[in-house]
Amino acid sequence: MDQKVLLVTERDTITGNLKSGPSLRIKYGVPGYTYEIMTDRFSQSNYIRNITFNKMTSLYMLTKALLLRSLVVNTDAKFIHSFFWTFYNYRKPWIHENDQSPSQLIRNYMKITNGFGEKVVNMLHTVLCDAEFIITWSVWASNGFIDDGINKKKIKVIPLPYRIKPFKLEHNEINVLFIGRDIKRKGGDTALKIMERITRERKDVRMFYIGKGITNRYEWLKYYTAVPSAFLENKIFPIIDIFLFPTKEEAYGIAALEALAHGIPVISSRIGALGEIVDDGINGFTTNNEDELHDKLLKLIDSDSLRAVMSKRALEKVLTVHDPVKISLMVKEVYDKI
Repeated sequence: MDQKVLLVTERDTITGNLKSGPSLRIKYGVPGYTYEIMTDRFSQSNYIRNITFNKMTSLYMLTKALLLRSLVVNTDAKFIHSFFWTFYNYRKPWIHENDQSPSQLIRNYMKITNGFGEKVVNMLHTVLCDAEFIITWSVWASNGFIDDGINKKKIKVIPLPYRIKPFKLEHNEINVLFIGRDIKRKGGDTALKIMERITRERKDVRMFYIGKGITNRYEWLKYYTAVPSAFLENKIFPIIDIFLFPTKEEAYGIAALEALAHGIPVISSRIGALGEIVDDGINGFTTNNEDELHDKLLKLIDSDSLRAVMSKRALEKVLTVHDPVKISLMVKEVYDKI
């Protein structure tokens, strides 16, 4: 008989669905275990979640963490698996999963380096010390937890599970995709600047832009505020040739992983864990220089053979590193130790 695990997570404030990380863990499961889902009753508001991170966001997070610690969670599950910033007072052994450490969030992502930020980091470190294990998705995040003082033996790097989806649809133009809710933080403004240059230099290139803050003001631009996941999977990804992701702040980069899973080469910033997802010169390019992003994009546009090679390597990366069967067994090894 399978053992029950209480999985605690936030919901996405835009879609109302569970966030991508826990959704993927649930989707592919762990042999010998079943999940009972508990969603965070104090999910952040749309306002907090969709503004640029600042001291207000940090204060909210601190207040929420303190509030959650005052609330006891009892369960008949064997143990608890919590995600992101859901720090209730758990009365069973618990595993915590996050794509970045407290210091990476506060210092790097929120740009708060003063005493207040340090107090938030220290408080969250104290809470995390009670967890049996910390699961994170990248070596970059693992190093962050170690820097925060978490025992290295507690930290397990387990990438997200993903299946390849190499389905393609015929199209004539070279199609470039950008996805990002926050135009400045995710680099949508940079992506548009680069595409303005590209479309002056090359014809038959267009961009699909999924996000907020712009309009269809260019003939080469197809703009969506948001799209259903089925439409993205079946109508957009199959006609995309290159994924452009010049994000300015990123912990992991699930959008880049999704693109690779569809056999799409990625051109991205080299921050957070993106350098572990996108192998520079292999399945895409990574750089923080805008001119270099432009040049790499142009290089891919001009070479059908390079796009084909990088597409093949993108699928190989997902097959080897993110294989759901292998990943589920890695999670099982952690679960079995509780």
